[in-house]
Amino acid sequence: MRGFAVLGALIALAAALCSACGGGGWQEQVAGVQREAARAAEAGQRAQVMAALDPLDPLRYHHLDGMIRDGGTVPTDALVWAVRARETLRWVAWPSELSGHVEQYGEWLDALLPALRAADAEAASEPSRLVHALAHTFEAALEAWLDGEAVPRPPGLAGLEPPSHGGDSHSGDSHGGMSHGDDG
Repeated sequence: MRGFAVLGALIALAAALCSACGGGGWQEQVAGVQREAARAAEAGQRAQVMAALDPLDPLRYHHLDGMIRDGGTVPTDALVWAVRARETLRWVAWPSELSGHVEQYGEWLDALLPALRAADAEAASEPSRLVHALAHTFEAALEAWLDGEAVPRPPGLAGLEPPSHGGDSHSGDSHGGMSHGDDG
């Protein structure tokens, strides 16, 4: 967000310089600078959102959820991935259309983190289920925003279940990590 404030200050400076130059056409010059600044801000925001797709990948939370709820274990790399996702939610300059999703997803990651730190699969079970489901709804909201479509509202949590992923019953991968597979 600080980058956007600096960009705004640069626009104001450019407007002041153009007006000090006098002569006709300075308003058009200012408008051109404002359009370019808006395009640059949008490109920066899109780049941040696209960079956030990897740490927020729902497949990680699919594997995590399966290992916690079905296997009764907390994978050793689960805390790293959850912390990385939480930090991503904090530091990306999210579009306002996604703010409800960001807040909801972040709250459930915050609920999951203590259980992961304690390696307590039982305490992690419900937040893991919801983080997994919210990872999917958040990904759909991100894709809608990136495609210029209407962003769906954040889901109600009552009865929210993660997708089935082709009927694999939340099974973790064979080596106990949270690496990607082909079941997305």
